[in-house]
Amino acid sequence: MDLAQIRQAIERANGRFGEAVRNRDGAALAALYTDDGKLLPPNGEMIRGREGIKAFWTGGLQMGIRDAVLTTVEVLGLGDLVCEIGRYDLTIKPEKRDAISDTGKYVVVWKQAPAGAWKLHVDIWNTSKPAP
Repeated sequence: MDLAQIRQAIERANGRFGEAVRNRDGAALAALYTDDGKLLPPNGEMIRGREGIKAFWTGGLQMGIRDAVLTTVEVLGLGDLVCEIGRYDLTIKPEKRDAISDTGKYVVVWKQAPAGAWKLHVDIWNTSKPAP
């Protein structure tokens, strides 16, 4: 598989990520990660493993995350590990409050699973908005 094909696979997975957010499905989000995947959220500790990832995203969905659009800027590397650099647009709508938007950037290390699917293995992001 060449880098262009890998990028297409990652972009399809990013589309499934956004769909899972819009469907408010924490289990579907967690399924996009490797079993031993890691989240490195801003202002928080590292989260390890699919169950922890599911709990994190389920909590975020319950707090009001309603949409996520991930845009791949660059994919680097070959083999069963590649790095994606991208931008995100996030919509958060807490109950009884106006919607908030956030934009930022991210780096994901993707790992090819034995069955051939690309899974998020290490996921780190941060906002591009100024600190309050």
